[in-house]
Amino acid sequence: MLKAAANFLYELIESFAVSLVIFLVVYFFLAFPEEVFGASMEPTLATGDRLIVERLSVKFNRLGRGDVVILNPPGRDVDFVKRIVGLPGESLLILDCKVYLVKNDFEKIPLSEAYVNNGSCTKVNDPAVIKLSENTYYVLGDNREHSADSRFFGPIEKKKIDGKVVFRFWPPSKLRTF
Repeated sequence: MLKAAANFLYELIESFAVSLVIFLVVYFFLAFPEEVFGASMEPTLATGDRLIVERLSVKFNRLGRGDVVILNPPGRDVDFVKRIVGLPGESLLILDCKVYLVKNDFEKIPLSEAYVNNGSCTKVNDPAVIKLSENTYYVLGDNREHSADSRFFGPIEKKKIDGKVVFRFWPPSKLRTF
């Protein structure tokens, strides 16, 4: 009887240790959960939404325009959720409530941003061409009038991006992949 109890306890500890190692590997290298706070990504995301964020896209340079990411902005202790609108090496211009991709230093191509509410205005105080260096991204909230984003803290370095949002699992009525 004592040997059976010892075997059970050993198997219980072994199962817990293996589960803990698997959890830590997934959490630190593959994916993690995140909760949304604030209105900056409305209507796409709202306070209380729970997300699954994967880390591999950042590590393997697979971030693209339109991806929703979790990042650590300069001078802040909290994570932000924002959308990538500018990629490394690109030039952008925010003018007349729109975001433009600038080609050849003069051609302005408006970005198609279906996720931004009609009538919403992307504003800046001093319109100027924003040139992104390698490994930097320009991020904006979908709710442009209520978002602290690259317009305020500047382009974000790749190393400050924790991961790409791939799934909303809460609330259940709003399940969605990204």
